[in-house]
Amino acid sequence: MGEAQVNSAPLQQIPRGVPVPTLRLVELAAVDQSLHSLLDPAERARADAFASATARREFVAGRVAQRLMAAELLGRRPEALQAQYWCPDCGVAPVPSHGRPGYLADGEPVALAMSLSRSGGWVLLAMTPSAGVRLGIDLQRTADVAFAGFDDVALSRAEKVLLAGVPPQERTSWRASVWARKEALAKVSGRGLRTEPADIEAFPAPESGVGVWDVRASQLPLPGGFAAAVAVSAGGVAGAVPDTATG
Repeated sequence: MGEAQVNSAPLQQIPRGVPVPTLRLVELAAVDQSLHSLLDPAERARADAFASATARREFVAGRVAQRLMAAELLGRRPEALQAQYWCPDCGVAPVPSHGRPGYLADGEPVALAMSLSRSGGWVLLAMTPSAGVRLGIDLQRTADVAFAGFDDVALSRAEKVLLAGVPPQERTSWRASVWARKEALAKVSGRGLRTEPADIEAFPAPESGVGVWDVRASQLPLPGGFAAAVAVSAGGVAGAVPDTATG
């Protein structure tokens, strides 16, 4: 992966007492496809199941980027890690079809929480070396929320009230930020968008035990026309409101 296509930084706006995730943004085209050999057989089988060559390459690139970052943070060889995904409905499964990602090393789960999001030729990763923490990250292309009916499908009643107070020229960007927050929160739960999007509050109450924050350009340079958010569920989140929180 070339240096010009990789940005990595700790997210500094998370309040004290909450594990600070490191974020990494990687251009998918910059990932060496020959590194697919690092992936587990189950991951390679999932890649082979994609009918689209582009989707297959992007899946491989995202999983390679995730594995390399995890190995770097853990101080292990990438090939020594075994993928393990967990779904609150299905339990633990080696097949990376859905659920929260993770790895085993020497047969034991590693103490590394992680999340991944692919959009528009990029992958955004979040990781923190802390057991018992759940992370969610989402990278959202702004243009993808600019369609009629988005508000009825995606926004709660409270969010529609907030939208009414946003200047018209800023509403598409606001919608993208809200959607990124919802996706990040859905990943924390492990259920993804099997929960109705309008039922996921993008600005959860402090007592919910889940914090969600926008990723700002000053923290991690994003490509133009994108929004991103990270969600964290762990002890210490309740009652903590960072200075840069939206809402």
